[in-house]
Amino acid sequence: MYEVWLMLNIVYELALAVWPWLLALAVLWLLLMARARGGRWRASLPGAIALGLAMAVFAFFVTPVWNKSSLAEMKYWVDWANLLGIAAACGVAGAALAWPLLTGMRRRRQA
Repeated sequence: MYEVWLMLNIVYELALAVWPWLLALAVLWLLLMARARGGRWRASLPGAIALGLAMAVFAFFVTPVWNKSSLAEMKYWVDWANLLGIAAACGVAGAALAWPLLTGMRRRRQA
């Protein structure tokens, strides 16, 4: 149980360090959703998923460096689970931001 609390504490500390950026991303996502209203969402989904996967891979390799660590120092399963969770969250956030952006761009290109 200690490992779970440790992992949650690490995620909380990371989010606490970047909360203004998280708030700005939430506002940006709402604006993108409002602009892409009425577009062809399904056609933009594969591109958004590809961008989300690229973002997750990027986050997987950058997150340890950002925390002044490295992949070589990760020896415990909790470290790997935490890194995979953070990378997955970054990938989902990237796809969530890319989907309305790509939908809006596709709508403007067709008009």
